[in-house]
Amino acid sequence: MTARLRVLLAVVLVAVFVGAGSSAAWAVWTASGTTTAGVTVGRLTATLAGTDALSTAFTPTVTSSTKPLTFTNTGTVAGTVGTAVAVAPGSSSTLAAAVGVQAWPVASTRACTTSTAVGTGAVSGTWAALPSLSSRLAPGGSAVWCVRSTPSTSAPAASRSDVTLDVTLTAGTWTTGVRGAFSLTTPAPALVCTDHGGNYVEVAWDGAGRPMDTWYGAFVKGVQVGDRQQMYFGRITLAPSQIPASVATSGTITVDVLVLDSAGRPTTTVAGSGPLTLFTQNNGAAVRCGA
Repeated sequence: MTARLRVLLAVVLVAVFVGAGSSAAWAVWTASGTTTAGVTVGRLTATLAGTDALSTAFTPTVTSSTKPLTFTNTGTVAGTVGTAVAVAPGSSSTLAAAVGVQAWPVASTRACTTSTAVGTGAVSGTWAALPSLSSRLAPGGSAVWCVRSTPSTSAPAASRSDVTLDVTLTAGTWTTGVRGAFSLTTPAPALVCTDHGGNYVEVAWDGAGRPMDTWYGAFVKGVQVGDRQQMYFGRITLAPSQIPASVATSGTITVDVLVLDSAGRPTTTVAGSGPLTLFTQNNGAAVRCGA
């Protein structure tokens, strides 16, 4: 076969393959092509509202607190929300463990009031150990939980517990979270106060099982007033002259009786607290119990 004949034959074969739609020709064509595509990645974010309102100063008249918590999925992917609580270091875990908690899902924040009965799906525990408040949330969806906190009779007086609430939204292997925080406090025991004609008052407190040789001091605005005493005597007398003018000269003041350490310094343990009133009577400065 001559060289000219071989070239002519090759041209004819290529024409036949292309014209006939040969798979070999199509494979060569597609393999050399390029394509582009766009991929949208979901966004997983969450918000928490209502933790500030959980902060409660329990008193003889404030014996319970009922407030709503709202979890919102602000992302584009459905997920499941869960919670976990913890007591902040340095605050009272004993108080947190003594405050009972009941929580249940409600239709809206308006459906969570002090008179609302505990509903279905409720969980219970304490602020030291509370089961997860779990809800399935669609993108943009919210869940409202009604949370009721009630201290037990074993709750320590004059205590503070700082609690954190961690909220986690999970979708598959994706996780996002947000944290809220609040505080719980209980009042100091009330002092027993006895008037003595305006000349002075006696304030007494409950030793609460502390040793009889424990020392105590009375303080107004952080300034010690009167003489320190042990539980053997169990009371401190306060005259107007024993309250410095830099602290107060008239009106109602709050006296806190604190446990003293071995060096005579005040500790954070409050044995009792109560109001006194400074005023003026015919013979001069005077003091009486109460506001």
